[in-house]
Amino acid sequence: MRRSDHLALLYCFLTCLFPGLCLFSRIFDYTLRVNNGIFFVILTTLCCYGAGGLLLKQEEVTLKKLPAVLLSICPFLNQISVLFILFYTDDLIAVLLQASWLFITIPLVVRTAYSTGLKIAFFVLAGLLAIPILLMLPWVGFGSRTVLAAEVSPDSIYAAEVIDSNEGALGGATQLLVYRNDKSFSIGSFSFRKSQKEVYSGPWGEFESLSWIDGETLSLNGRTFDIAAYYFEGSSEKERILRYVKKHESLLLSCMEQNDFSPIEKDALLREIQIRDNYIDFSCGGTGFGPETSYWGFYYSEKYNMTAVFGPLPAGQLFQKSGRGFLWKESWYDPKGDNIFYVEQIVDHFYYYEMSF
Repeated sequence: MRRSDHLALLYCFLTCLFPGLCLFSRIFDYTLRVNNGIFFVILTTLCCYGAGGLLLKQEEVTLKKLPAVLLSICPFLNQISVLFILFYTDDLIAVLLQASWLFITIPLVVRTAYSTGLKIAFFVLAGLLAIPILLMLPWVGFGSRTVLAAEVSPDSIYAAEVIDSNEGALGGATQLLVYRNDKSFSIGSFSFRKSQKEVYSGPWGEFESLSWIDGETLSLNGRTFDIAAYYFEGSSEKERILRYVKKHESLLLSCMEQNDFSPIEKDALLREIQIRDNYIDFSCGGTGFGPETSYWGFYYSEKYNMTAVFGPLPAGQLFQKSGRGFLWKESWYDPKGDNIFYVEQIVDHFYYYEMSF
């Protein structure tokens, strides 16, 4: 492969670099944070103009098919990169530097494009992408995001961060973000945060304190959050439910006593809370449609009613012991029946259930 081909591939790589990092973060559940993005943009811009200048300096540029096609899509890739930079940095200079790549990309493509049709297509697409870029430029640098506090859990598995998002006349918010510290990493100007989640968002300026109570319990302004409830890797739905009830038994009892479920309404594990005549159903999930449906969750029964959420079993039909709980299948008594109910006591008055129809 000739020098001109190598320069064309290098130029395309530089154009793809930032969009590629963004795509990587999305695919593998990372949140990309750009720190001092201006340095990255300055460095890549110098490399871009260097490679592009050397390529234009060649007396005769005849590229092989692959480098020529890749170079032809660079105007489009450059505009995509500018759009991503707009979302990831508030630095107007970084945005303008990235956008300036078109000044050298256009003559490069005009001179070396493999196909006139390909050339026209990507110039048109790049032109269309310029519209949202121009519309968003006035908003670059509008508002501010300030890190008010950052704490790593005692076992270093999780990290929490409180962000003050000030949007001027539009208001703002106080955000509590948590991510997997043990699986996150940094490369140069970029930080990749594994499984970052917004645990809480409240009024702007309400921050008072942030601390870890233990490895999985976080306190913000005196309000506690069970962080493990937001991370489901490595455990089944049933295991998460049993663990949740055992850890939050006193909180659940307090909510029922005061008839106020607001402290747990935002828990990621819970889908719906229904107060019935003789039990309280904490639904955690369901699948299927029509006659083929399954549901699971847990419920509270003051009178230790094992079938409260399902209803009485048909006369003469009984549970059978299954693991730590009890199982009933309609097919045991009726070959055509397909209803199934499983129940398992978690702690006093609380039962885990699965049922399908």
